[in-house]
Formats: sequence, C-alpha cells, structure tokens
Amino acid sequence: MSRNTWLIIAFFIVLAAVLMFSSGQDRPLETTTRTDLPWLITTHDDGSSTVLDIHLGHTDLKGAVDKFGSPEGIALFAQGEKPGAMEVYFGKVSFGPLTAKVVVNLVASDDEKIAMLGRAVSRQAASSSDARYTLSAEDQQKAASRTVEAITYIPSYGGLEADFFRERLGEPAAWKWEDEERVLWFYPDKGLTLLIDADSKEVFQYDQPRNFTLPEGTETGKE
Repeated sequence: MSRNTWLIIAFFIVLAAVLMFSSGQDRPLETTTRTDLPWLITTHDDGSSTVLDIHLGHTDLKGAVDKFGSPEGIALFAQGEKPGAMEVYFGKVSFGPLTAKVVVNLVASDDEKIAMLGRAVSRQAASSSDARYTLSAEDQQKAASRTVEAITYIPSYGGLEADFFRERLGEPAAWKWEDEERVLWFYPDKGLTLLIDADSKEVFQYDQPRNFTLPEGTETGKE
C-alpha cells in the first residue's frame, strides 16, 4: 500500500473521531441526567415534595441561594393589616438548557409577619388591594434561615403545546379555565398548579402536596 493511501486512511480515521466527539458535545442531555427540570417532582412520605432540587418544607433560603444564585430582592405582601406571602425573587436562573425566573415563598407565622411589617423600610402598592413591603436589613438577613414552602417557576420560553406537558406530567386531576386563552391544570398528588397560556409563558406553581387545596370552580376529568 502506498504512502499516499496510508495518509488518506489516517485522515479519515482522525476525521471520524472528531465528528464523534463533536456530536457528543452537541447533545449533553443525552448523557447527563438532570434532576432539576420543572416537570420532575418527587413526593415524600411526610407529604412534602422536592422540585428543582429544593425540598419544600425542609430546604432553607440559604440552600435555595446555593441552587439559584443571589436573589434580586425580598418582600412581604399584605392586604390592609392582614399579612400575605413572604417572597424572594431570583432573576434568570439556568437549569441546563432551560432558563426561568424563580420566586420562592418562605415560612413565617402571621405574628412574625406583622412584626416585620412594623419594621419595613418602604411600602408600595402592588394592586388595588395589596401592598408590597421592603423588609428591614435585619429581617432580610434572618430570612436566610427560613424554610422554603413554595416555589413559582416562570420559564423564559413559552407557547408549548398542552400535549408537551401531558407527556411529562400526565393528565391533570382537575382544571379551570381563567379565560379563553388561559387554563389552570391541577395535580394535587404532586402539589403542582400549571398555568397554560396560549399567548404567553407557562407558569409552574409548586406547593407541598400536604398543603394543596383545589380552588372553587374547578372541573374534574379529562379537559
């Protein structure tokens, strides 16, 4: 066999090896198993659940920061004198090839929230009836040890077909139309409420199954 023939054979062997390596690099999800995709929900015997690598009812805010990065802000909502949710906002968070905005709800008693409202440094109207309070520096610092009780996940992408979610989550146990374009799917056993919006982005709301209640006006059976 001539020297030129050997060179041609060697060239094609090297080329094949490069193509094999490149194709593997382009498809990392085929070889990497992720546990933080939004449709992956693990339930536990105590009625809690794990989503996005966060164990609701167990992981504290510090653990959420380790997962999602530094938060953009923290606030406490109230309707009149009645305290509402204590929320922590994370900006664009990456979950492998996916990105999303994440909002974390923290555990606090009504008495604790009322005390925090009294120490708040500012107040802004959030809606016709709700107000958003910026917590004091001390209360924000103490929030690091508070437990995560719920998470909202708002993906950067949108407009996925309903069948995409059926394939990954199954049929919802109940559902409710908000209007002609938006429907809520409920999965009580997973603690999940999924908003499917034909014109905008989907929203995943994760609660612990033990705390999950269906709102009024829901329908059961296949949508």
